[in-house]
Amino acid sequence: MAPACQIDLRVLATSDLHGQLMSYDYFANRPLFGTGLAQTAALIAEARAGAANSILLDNGDFLQGTALTEMASHPRGRHRNRPHPAITAFNALGYDAVGLGNHEFDYGLERLTQALADARFPAVSATVVLRPGAGTPADRTLVPPWVLLTRHLRDRCGTGHDIGIGVLGLTPPETLDWAGDWLSGRVWVRPMLAAARDWVPKMRAEGADVVICLVHSGLALPGQGTRTGEVAAEIAALDGVDAVIAGHTHQVFPPGPAAALRIADPRIDAQAGQVCGTPTVQPGHSGSHLGMIDLELTHGPRGWRVTGGIGRAISASEVVAGLSAPAIRRHAAPLRAAIGDDHRAALAWTRRRLGQTTVPLTTHFAHVADTAAMRLVAAAKEATVRRLLSGRPEAALPLVATVTPFRCGGRGGPLNYTDIRPGPLSVRHVHDLYPFPNSLRAVLTTGADLLARLEHSARLFRTLRAGRADQPLIDPAFPPFEFELAPALSFRIDLSRSPGSRIRDLCLAGEPVPRAMPLVLVTNSYRMGGHGGPGTEIRLPRTLCTEALAAFVAAGPALEPARGAGWSLAPLAGASVLFDSGTGAAAHLSDVAHLRPELLGLTEQGFRRFRLHL
Repeated sequence: MAPACQIDLRVLATSDLHGQLMSYDYFANRPLFGTGLAQTAALIAEARAGAANSILLDNGDFLQGTALTEMASHPRGRHRNRPHPAITAFNALGYDAVGLGNHEFDYGLERLTQALADARFPAVSATVVLRPGAGTPADRTLVPPWVLLTRHLRDRCGTGHDIGIGVLGLTPPETLDWAGDWLSGRVWVRPMLAAARDWVPKMRAEGADVVICLVHSGLALPGQGTRTGEVAAEIAALDGVDAVIAGHTHQVFPPGPAAALRIADPRIDAQAGQVCGTPTVQPGHSGSHLGMIDLELTHGPRGWRVTGGIGRAISASEVVAGLSAPAIRRHAAPLRAAIGDDHRAALAWTRRRLGQTTVPLTTHFAHVADTAAMRLVAAAKEATVRRLLSGRPEAALPLVATVTPFRCGGRGGPLNYTDIRPGPLSVRHVHDLYPFPNSLRAVLTTGADLLARLEHSARLFRTLRAGRADQPLIDPAFPPFEFELAPALSFRIDLSRSPGSRIRDLCLAGEPVPRAMPLVLVTNSYRMGGHGGPGTEIRLPRTLCTEALAAFVAAGPALEPARGAGWSLAPLAGASVLFDSGTGAAAHLSDVAHLRPELLGLTEQGFRRFRLHL
């Protein structure tokens, strides 16, 4: 019998959508161009039309991230009689399978199970285990570890063949720390590489002609921070793995030509979209890109096997810009029709008025100066915990809340900043300031531990030299989500010193903070899970940080200008630094007036670059 013609299979993938379904920024109350599933839908349609055979996958972190998904997951929301909008959207676009990311667990196992019950596609994870065993098959997983998709594919000669496509899901083990509130004692999360080693041979043995790994972990790329994301490369190197969909770190792979030239890792071929010879993609975040892997299958002694493939990341902002408005609307019509009611409900919810502010609340310069936005969040957390501690011995201790400027540029781009004008404050503003479903936590700790936390945060900055102009300020190797402030304190960060010895003049209410001083630190459930540091937790009723902030805004009078010494970067004679901020930063230069800001222009990514004088 003559050998069969080869089969071409196109694997399409999204990852880290974070609830961005309708290409709309509910926090800023504006449409978004070039991002979101409603616009990625055009890329999916075009890619499907250009291939005889295709499947569509998602690599996790789809249930959390916008007001649309926050409302759907709220225990008292109107969602209870409707499917989760992310699931509805995936159903409408015909996804074949999805993996679970860490943020799928932000609202607990019950809400996750409820959401997945409406899915017309399988959800997979080989690492989230209800009953740990000695590896496969003894592990009893929360959802199926993998799925075999049997698809009737046409070869290049037009003949049909039944092909088994195995899709394996791998959720990061750190999920157990980050969502420990919900998961502790209920599930265990296995290491991703170990799970892949166990399951891939089993998938082959049970009929998988093609093995695709949905790895919710990234690649270590130049200028993208720490190298902890290398597990995706290690999984790509495993025998029997035909394609890898990476995620979690919000990177794009393959990157643009300029970035590809900077990759020195011999395992990574950014031109071909391969890692360790395995076709690999990482499609950014929030629908910014569509991952596309074109595989070539050849029939041989072991049946159909992948004999070639390339990976590409297609930018929504670039491709959608070339399509007509009617074409974009046509491709997104099924999704918009399916979740239109949810979208309108989210708009009504986020626009509900809570209070008033007389000052702008922004994060454009929150990494370099004391800001009213961060003071507001800290004050809300402190007031709530003081009330919860009333009548307890800890109520007599000093209390300090830490906060993080969540929407502060980074991989979210130059629009990823909180920018609230003076005037009414609504629900959307609360979630703009605090976009994660973390709950409040209180820890009995000491001044020494608090100082150590601030020293760790100060690693965000590079070490600087006096008398030197235009020094890069931010260290890209430091994860910005680990930067936290304590607005109740006053201190200076001396960047002429090496990391670990930069905090100077640490005071609370004008008095130095002794290292042995006992105090109550107010933080959140995410930082308590793996990032909590020393201290003894003080048990409190579960309260979401967003609930505390909303109640604080609603209960108080109009917010007035913040007062107090605050924190600052210590002066450094003759030194200036380069600092990138968002599109609207020029309207808030008063936040950094003491640093004598000068606007230098735009970066390639669209950020405003400033020169700041220390």
